[in-house]
Amino acid sequence: MVKAMQPLEAAVEALAVGVVVAEADGELRHVNARARELLRLGSGDAAPDWLADVLARALEQRAAVRETVEVTLDGGEALSVEIDARPVDGVGVVCTLEDLTARARREQADREFITNAAHQLRTPIAAIATAIEVLQSGAKDVPEARDRFLGHIEHQTERLVRLARAMLALARAERGDVRPALGLVPLEPLLELIVADAPSVPGVAVEHDCPSDVAVRADAPILAEALANVLANALEHTARGVVRVSARESGGSVVIEVTDTGSGIPAAELPRIFERFRHGTSVGGVGLGLAIAKAAVGAIDGSIEIDSREGSGTSVRVRLAGGRLAEADAATAP
Repeated sequence: MVKAMQPLEAAVEALAVGVVVAEADGELRHVNARARELLRLGSGDAAPDWLADVLARALEQRAAVRETVEVTLDGGEALSVEIDARPVDGVGVVCTLEDLTARARREQADREFITNAAHQLRTPIAAIATAIEVLQSGAKDVPEARDRFLGHIEHQTERLVRLARAMLALARAERGDVRPALGLVPLEPLLELIVADAPSVPGVAVEHDCPSDVAVRADAPILAEALANVLANALEHTARGVVRVSARESGGSVVIEVTDTGSGIPAAELPRIFERFRHGTSVGGVGLGLAIAKAAVGAIDGSIEIDSREGSGTSVRVRLAGGRLAEADAATAP
């Protein structure tokens, strides 16, 4: 016969916060469901060393111990756990555990969103401001010039809208709130748009090559921002020659490659090239472009890698699920 829980015990078991009750000798007396889930504890398991240490200090000091512990579980999962352990006469130690990992991830994503948005929006905003300044300086009175600069403003405004959508989708994905809705994205028009939006560099040609029927599973705005950042980074470090954007099928997926004839990257810098604000001897700018690209590609279930040799140019490859449009249409047909 299974013994029914007492009301208080049932209430503790149902709490969303982890609760651990340990006796004076450190033996666990009660571990509620949330604590078992958080600690990955089975029936009869002892407290992990990091928790046992906090419990022992609370007993020894006869005072509350509250701290945040960074924990790596079996399998490599990292957690940030807030512990509040308090000695209780006649009981031992009562401890609450709260997983701060999701909160920390959301806060980090929010901070990165602000930085990313400032980085991404400055170019189209500057272009719009320049066009308005030229119009106000007299170009508005010349119909041909007026129409040209109004076209610039319209184009950059559309770019701002795309950027805002992409950055918001990326921020939500990094917060863990909503995963991007992945669909079949034809690559050729997307690459044409990215190349058209790329900054012009004197002496550097930008080429693109993509079969008209190749598509990938992605979120189009997020993928566009990932590739736009890779392309902008290539142009920033190429003084002359060619930057080429291409796409091809490879082993059941699609590889999008951006290659340049630029200065290349020293071997010592390559392992950390996707870190935010990374500045190496050959890396200029504010160190965000490739970091944003990596986060964006990860959000749409892709991978990104880089090959480079100092003085010999750089190649960045983005790999995504995809294939031919005709084949994809046939596979989804009723």
